[in-house]
Parts: sequence; structure tokens; C-alpha cells
Amino acid sequence: MGRPEKRRRVARGRLERRIRAEWLIVSLALMLLTFALGGFGAHLGIAKLDHVFYDRVLSFAANKPASGDIVIVAIDDGSIEEIGYWPWRRAVHAQLLARLKEAKAVGLDIVFNDDNPAYPDDDRTLARAIAEQGHVVLPLIHDGKTHRIGRPLPVLAESARQLGDISAHFDGDGVIRRLVLREKKPSGKPLDHFVVAMLEAGGDHALAASLRQSGEASRLLSYSGGSGGFALYPYAKVLDGEVPQTVFRGKYVLVGSWASGLGDMMPTPLSTRTGEPMAGVEILANGLRDALEDGWIDSFGRWSNALIAVLPVLLVCVMLERLSPRRSLFISAATLLCIVAGSWLLLQYAHFWVPPAAGLIGVALIYPVWSWRSQEAALQYFDRELATLRDEGAMLALTDDMAARSDESLSARVVALRQAIASLSQAARQREQTLRFISHDMRSPQNSILALIELQTSTQAPASRHDETLERIARYANKTLNLVDGFVHLARAESKEMDYREQNLSDMLAAVCDEHWPLARQRDSRISFEADVDQAYVHADPAMLARAFGNLIDNAIKYSPPGSTVRCRLSARREDWRVTVEDRGRGMSPDEQALLFKPFKRFGEDAPGNPSGSGLGLAFVQAVVARHGGSIQVASAKGQGSTFTVVLPRLEA
Repeated sequence: MGRPEKRRRVARGRLERRIRAEWLIVSLALMLLTFALGGFGAHLGIAKLDHVFYDRVLSFAANKPASGDIVIVAIDDGSIEEIGYWPWRRAVHAQLLARLKEAKAVGLDIVFNDDNPAYPDDDRTLARAIAEQGHVVLPLIHDGKTHRIGRPLPVLAESARQLGDISAHFDGDGVIRRLVLREKKPSGKPLDHFVVAMLEAGGDHALAASLRQSGEASRLLSYSGGSGGFALYPYAKVLDGEVPQTVFRGKYVLVGSWASGLGDMMPTPLSTRTGEPMAGVEILANGLRDALEDGWIDSFGRWSNALIAVLPVLLVCVMLERLSPRRSLFISAATLLCIVAGSWLLLQYAHFWVPPAAGLIGVALIYPVWSWRSQEAALQYFDRELATLRDEGAMLALTDDMAARSDESLSARVVALRQAIASLSQAARQREQTLRFISHDMRSPQNSILALIELQTSTQAPASRHDETLERIARYANKTLNLVDGFVHLARAESKEMDYREQNLSDMLAAVCDEHWPLARQRDSRISFEADVDQAYVHADPAMLARAFGNLIDNAIKYSPPGSTVRCRLSARREDWRVTVEDRGRGMSPDEQALLFKPFKRFGEDAPGNPSGSGLGLAFVQAVVARHGGSIQVASAKGQGSTFTVVLPRLEA
């Protein structure tokens, strides 16, 4: 296995490990976040989203027929108008209880904790009526902040069969969705809810005991009867005897406020649909109905719901690791719909509540977060690979273009990747051209050498022909050596093995011109060197840069007619140095200039007096100049000579 292939395999393995690590981090982070949202949603405000969804579904699910076991005697506006202003005398309530003797249990959702000095005998009258009925439940009011308990008057409390807590438990948005069937007190016996007390008073002891065993956990009300889903009779009509007593036989009867001005109206989930609050006595009726028919909406505990919310997040994370971005988006959207639909169906048909908000947020975050992290890992991998290609010299032709887009945006990286692909494609084409060139131009002189040797050994050639054969062999061998030498220098110029040092261009150019003085004299030409500055420092590999300038001066001498002058000039600009090499040769057309720096490109090879060469010299010059952060241009015209300009960045001494 070659070294590049091994490096690519190592890089791919590193990328796979990075993607795997990113997936683990994203998955664990989002699962922990979802678990925290599910567990602490009430403190983080997430519960509000669950409440909105819950209320919307429940408002359409409350469509069961009215319960036949529960009757409400309503203190409505008509009764107040007929009996008189509220509050009424307690003797009036005693008369009502006399009409409810056949009821299974009677719950008076009326607070009797103050004396009435105007009618001192009414309390004893009501107490006797409560005792005669035998199954009356009176309310307690528990203050959750001070833990104080508002009790009925002792004479009434002693007559009642049971006492029950009617304290309302509002959620954070002020809506009543649940009942706490057993209220914890800092000291003393826990308080049973009014619903439990009603069951106990009505003789459903086993059912009451099972509700007590549920501990202090709250129970979600189904509100299955909806608003007005119970048999309701006005207080005044029951009191006047217009409603037969048989109507209440064996029924749970709740007596409470129904009038709008008495302040016992509270928002419930059904208010989403009706826009109206619900009377407190009707909320108690819903709780009693759920207790009798086991119609509560079940739900797991807080931490169990948090674990359930994590499951779709884990599922999507597992799938996203193996899916394309488009399919990942589809799976994420489908999972969100499944969470909503599943929660809706469970609440609508199974009376089971699973809060969806934490799971929805977790799943909604997966796709953008995973796309961000996986994209970042992939882009960093691309950056490393592009940097490696640049360091290896595989992208020298595009370095300037890529440097112009130095930001780290996705578009810039896509441009860099596109340029890298173009560069590699160009390199592949150049390799094919090089192989074809070598297979032809390098094999041709070698075949000629072999043919001459075979001809010399197989025939009795005269001595004069012997010298001519050796001369041809030497010429072909030199041609091959020059080709190999140019190829090696170009390969080294494109490699990363540069020995950069601080160099003075003025001294370097003067030395290069002196080295080519014999060649110029041989062609009866002159070399003129002019420098505007004595100190022109650059950061350069002295051998490579000197060879590049030597190639330019060598070409200028060879392509100039005898007796001409080659001019080399060093000048200063604001941020760089400019070196020009000017000849008086035959010049080049625009089409030839466009291909001038391509490897193995030579023009006018069949022209008389055309200098020999491999077509690699100017490609070497461009590669060296690019490796030094500079640029090279040519200005030429047919019959008017050529001027090569090299621009190199300054290095202040």
C-alpha cells in the first residue's frame, strides 16, 4: 500500500471516529436536555405548552353522557331571587336537608365557619338536620401556604358524617386540572379530599380506602361529563317541594353555588372550548364521578414521563447516524407528528396523559444540532485535506484564488472544495499528459541511441562514421538528461521541501547575471542589470529562486538575436519587489502566452535556430515563484521581444 493511500485511509478513519464522537455527544446532550425538560418542565415553563395541548384535546373529549348517580342542587340566580339575598339563614339549609333524606350522601359545598348572632338558634337547627340526614359531608379549607385549616363550627362538625377538603389546586396558569385526594399536613392526620369524604359517607368504604392508598399524588380530572353534564335542580325548587324526594334516592347530592355573583367559578380545561369558567360544585361532581367510575386520566410520575420523552430522541438519534440529511429531516418531522398524534390518541381514547412538550423540543433540536456538528466535523476534515493538498503542492495553481476567500463560511468552504476538485482534476490531466510526453519524448532519444548502437555493432562502418555515431548518441543522451533534469527540478519546485532563508534579491540577481555572462558572450550578447535599491530582502530558498531567475535569463539570451542586450531590472513597490527580464527575441502571440507556463509546452520547435529544451523551464519558474508567495506575468508581441515580470513580497531587513 502506497503512502498516499495509507494517509487517506488514516484520514477517513479519523473522520469516522470524529463523526462517531460527535454523534455520541449530541445524543447524550439532547437526551439529558430532554430528561431535564421533562423532569423540571414546571419550573422551566415547558409545562405551559403541555397544558395548552392537554386542554385542547380534553375540551373535545368531554362528551360522555351525564352520570345518573350524582345530582347537583344549585344555588343559582333564580333561587337567590326567590329566597332572598345571600347568605341565607342556616335554618333554610336545614329545611333543604329534610328534603334530601333519601340521598345516599349529601355534600354541602358551603362554608359554615362563622357564628350568626342574629339567629343563634339556626346553628343547632342545622346541626339537628345534619344528624337526622346521617350522611352529610361538610367542607374544610386548607391554606397551603400557612397550613391553617378552616373548619366548620364545632356544633356542625360534630353532627356531620365526614369532613372533606375542598381546597382548589391550580396549575401554574391558574386552571384546575387535578385533585389532591389526600392533603399532607406538617403535623397531624392527613386531610381527605371532599370526594373521598363523600364516598366514605355514602358507604363506598372500599373505594374510599383505595383512593387513600394512592397517597398524596394528584389525580387528573377527565371532566367527561362536560359543562352541565349532571342532573341539576335549583335550590329553591327543591326547597319548595317541586322536585320529588324520590329523585334523590340513593344518589350522591352536592349542594353548592351556581350563581355568577358568588365567586365560586373557576377556569378548567373545558373553558378552552366554552370560554366560561366552571362552578366549584360541578368540579367536585366531576371528581366524584371519576372516583365512582374510575374515570381519572392516568399518568406516569414526573420522572417516568421524563424517561418516556427521551425515547423518541434516542430513536431519532440512532436513525440520523445512518441516514442522509434529506431522510433525516423527514424522519425528524415524522417523529414530531407521531409524538403529537400519540399523545392525542392516548388522551382521547385511553384516558392516559403523556406530556409531549419535552419530547417535541428534544426531537426538534436533533436535526439542526446534528447537522451543525456533523457539518462542522466534515468541514474541518475538508479543511485539513485541503491544507494537506496545498502543503503537498497539489493545489499551487489555485492557492491565490483560495486565499481570496479566507472566511470560514460554508459557501467559502464549498468554493475551496470545488477548487480542490478542479485542481486535482487538472493534476490528473497533467499527469496523463506527462506520461504521454515521457512515453514519447523520453523514449524517442533512447530508441535512437539503441538503434545507433545496434547499427554500429552490426555493420563494418568506416572510422569517420564512428565519430558521427558517437556524436549523435551524445546528443540524444544529453537531450534525455536535460529532460530528466528539468522534470526533477519541476517536481522539487512543486514539493514542500523548501529551505527558506532571508535573502537579498539585489545580490542574488547580480550573481545570476554574472553566471550567465559567458553564455551571453558566446552569443555576442550583453546582460544589463539595474537595481533601484541595494537592499531588497525576501524570504526565499536561495537555490530554487536563483535557478528560477537563471531560467528566465537563460531563455532571454537563447531567444534573443546575436548582438542584443538582455535587461534585468530590480525595482521597489509599496509592498513587494518587482524583477523584470526583458529580451529582444521573436516574441509570442496571445495564444502562446496563455499556454506559456504549462509543462512540456514549446513553440516553434521546427523553426530554424530554435533552441533545444524540454518545455519545463517556465513551468519550474512559475512553481517556484508561487511557492514564494509571488506571481509572474509576461508581456510580449510577435517580433517585439518579451518582458517577464516577477513580483515577490517584501521582507524588511
